Amino acid sequence: MSAATTTSYRLPSVAMSTAFDPKHFRTVMGKVPTCVTVVTAMVDETPTAMVIGSFVSVSLDPPLAGFFCTSSSYTWQQLAKADVLGVNVLSANQIDVSNACMREPAERFEGLDWSMSEGAPRFAGTSAWLALTPHQVLPAGDHEFALCNVVHMEHDDEAEEPIIFFGGDYRSLAPKS
Repeated sequence: MSAATTTSYRLPSVAMSTAFDPKHFRTVMGKVPTCVTVVTAMVDETPTAMVIGSFVSVSLDPPLAGFFCTSSSYTWQQLAKADVLGVNVLSANQIDVSNACMREPAERFEGLDWSMSEGAPRFAGTSAWLALTPHQVLPAGDHEFALCNVVHMEHDDEAEEPIIFFGGDYRSLAPKS
């Protein structure tokens, strides 16, 4: 964007009550369904994985996507070193993959069916898979937003619908009517 067409916006400051309850905020935001994805990478020749519930499409031209991670997360600090990130959009029958990727880092890939694809680990049976390269990391409160270039993507029409997370539990999409 040229300097002549750049517009800057300033968000109004919002007075927060000193009684702001993070638990209540989490409960309210739990009413927003999210897709369950696992971001993967090879870091120092070791497969690394993190469950992400904030994966989002950002731009069609250029193709950009992104996700949020807790700034202090050890796994995020490892993934942030990678040249290629894989985004595995989990199918409804892959709750076990999500749960496995929340184990201790060294145990996350144990017993899972995965292979390398486009430079990042890919789990078998996902409903979609994308390969990303880092573009920019932006601070966002106690999180960071990883804005990435989409360099490869695939989907499987035969795979089950993606799994979602809602109200503190895994859910499936309702059948089409």
